[in-house]
Amino acid sequence: MPRKLVNHQKSVNSDRNFTVSSLEFCLSQLRKADSQLVKKAIASGDGLTQSTDDVSTRLSEAHRYAVQTCIDNSEPLAELHNQLVHCDNVFERLQATLNSFQDSLGTIGQDMKKLQLQSHHIHQELENRQKVRLELSQFVDDIVVSQPMMKTINEVDANHRGFLEALHELHHKITLIVQRGNGDAVAVNDTMPVLEGLKLKAVVKVREWLLQKMYQFRKPLSNYQVFQHQLLKCRFFYEFLLHHDIISAKELQDEYIDIISKMFFTYFKAYATRLFKLSMKDVATKDDMLGNVDTVKSGGLGGFFTSKQPVVRNKATVFSIGQRHHIIGEEFLGALIVPHAATQNNQSYQFEALFRSIQLAFVDHFSHEYLFITDFFLVSNEEAIDLHNKAMGRAMSVVLKSCEDQISLSWDAISLHLCLCMCDKFTELLKEREVPDVPDYWISVTGLLWTRLNMVMSAHYDSVKSVDLKKLIHSESLDTRPHFIVRRYAELTSAHLIIAKTSDRKMGDKMEAILESSEDSIEQLLTRMSAMQQTQKNKHVFLINNYDLILSTIDDEETKHSKIYEIVHELEQKSIDDFTEEVLEPHIGYMIKFVIECESLLNQGHTQLLVRYNDKIGTVVANFNAKWRPAVDSINTECIQLFANFSLGTNILQTIFTKYVQYINRFTKILAHDVFVRNPVCSQLVNVHQVMLEIKRFKPAY
Repeated sequence: MPRKLVNHQKSVNSDRNFTVSSLEFCLSQLRKADSQLVKKAIASGDGLTQSTDDVSTRLSEAHRYAVQTCIDNSEPLAELHNQLVHCDNVFERLQATLNSFQDSLGTIGQDMKKLQLQSHHIHQELENRQKVRLELSQFVDDIVVSQPMMKTINEVDANHRGFLEALHELHHKITLIVQRGNGDAVAVNDTMPVLEGLKLKAVVKVREWLLQKMYQFRKPLSNYQVFQHQLLKCRFFYEFLLHHDIISAKELQDEYIDIISKMFFTYFKAYATRLFKLSMKDVATKDDMLGNVDTVKSGGLGGFFTSKQPVVRNKATVFSIGQRHHIIGEEFLGALIVPHAATQNNQSYQFEALFRSIQLAFVDHFSHEYLFITDFFLVSNEEAIDLHNKAMGRAMSVVLKSCEDQISLSWDAISLHLCLCMCDKFTELLKEREVPDVPDYWISVTGLLWTRLNMVMSAHYDSVKSVDLKKLIHSESLDTRPHFIVRRYAELTSAHLIIAKTSDRKMGDKMEAILESSEDSIEQLLTRMSAMQQTQKNKHVFLINNYDLILSTIDDEETKHSKIYEIVHELEQKSIDDFTEEVLEPHIGYMIKFVIECESLLNQGHTQLLVRYNDKIGTVVANFNAKWRPAVDSINTECIQLFANFSLGTNILQTIFTKYVQYINRFTKILAHDVFVRNPVCSQLVNVHQVMLEIKRFKPAY
């Protein structure tokens, strides 16, 4: 149907619907209206009649128009009806198709569920087959003995890399079959005889190869660590024997321990013999004691038949430390001493250097051997320690015996103390390397050193106690200067304190006891020697000079806190106090006596007894006023002359002047007491400030 006709038909239908609707609306309003009103309106006249006629006319026209329109559009309406029927048929077929498609979709969903279930079953079957295949293929690989492996085990030399790989494969196959068990697999029964034959062949070749390498250790001048490195590269050889032939493994272990033990014994015996021949010729002897007078080194009867002049011994290395303490510091891990090189260069060493070299060599070999044994023989804990001790036991004994022989000949206390400190450092070094210590060995070494050090130090202070002062006075003039024995003692004590400081360890009780015994012997000697001085003043000066020498020699920030320093410092202060009183006695002894007596009465509360001192005040004041200035000059001159150490003399002078002023102040305080306040002489005393100004002239500028 043409689109224009359809639109026209829609317009006609719309007008008709509007007219009918208007009419229906009017009628509905008419029904709702009041009947009386309607009657009144009808009765009212022509207007209503005319309206009624118009309505009827319009209705008739509309009817005719509608009928005419239908007649005019009859063909389009018929065509529209046909199209509607056709559309209805199309929609009916479409509905049937959709219903059929819906039924088909329901069938496809069920098919997909079935396919998913089948896929899951197939996947599970695949996984199971893969697992079975993997285990079966692994089992086949484990029991199959390849021709290349058999050829390598039987024909290839043990040094070849391929032999080691074939040995790993053989070990792997035998281990897995043993772990799995034979079970019902017939193939295992066929394979095991072949594997057993290969195992026996491999055991023989491995054992021979290891023995050959171990026998190379016996070659003289050979570097055994090179052979050990070769053994470690083929460490699996021993592991193979350990798993498959424990008897051969134990035989090899015993053979290695026997060879290495003999090798270390020979090495350290030869090294110790050659090393200790490098000892210095001019070492301390039993004649080099603190109390011994310097003697000329005698040449025996040869002295009568030679024109060479005798040489005085140099004791610098006996009592002073010099740079020797560096051996326990930055030089501790230095290079070992090579005897033949040192002999060619005409070098000689102190005992502590030789001791360090042989002990460091022992510790290095001891550490290296422990690491090799644990790594190669696959042992640990007590088993490793026991095996290690067997390997190093003989070497340990020869080193200990060599050191014991040398220690028993040593008279060098400094060297013995250095060796004691090195023993502690060697023990710490083994701990750092995580190597088990051998406490019995170090206890033996330190025991030897302590015993010898006690004996040597006892000989030192015994020599001091046994000094014959009469012979000493005849051999040299006895004055107030520091004595050479005290200088030796100061240097030796300083050496021990420096060693303790350098080793970063506290002074032990044993060493403290040794030093205190030495100090006691020196104190007794000084007391005896001071008693032989001509005057009491010289006695105090002698003690002060010697104590100051000791303190200045051991003066250090850390040694100041040592017990020896405190003891000597107290003795020096006591001597200085006594000397101060002795110096002041000739100059103001009268004042000192007056002050002490009056203060004693005041302290006891006997103030009434002070009256009898009223007459003495004039004499004391007059003497002081007349003599105080010359006394100050005399004290200054005397102190400068008596003390060789200018700094010491200046400090003591200031101490004397301080004491001098204190006595004046104490005297002035007594004069201010009520008993003496009316005495006119009291005001005549020289003012203490005037005395202090005079004393300031002698105060050092620094």
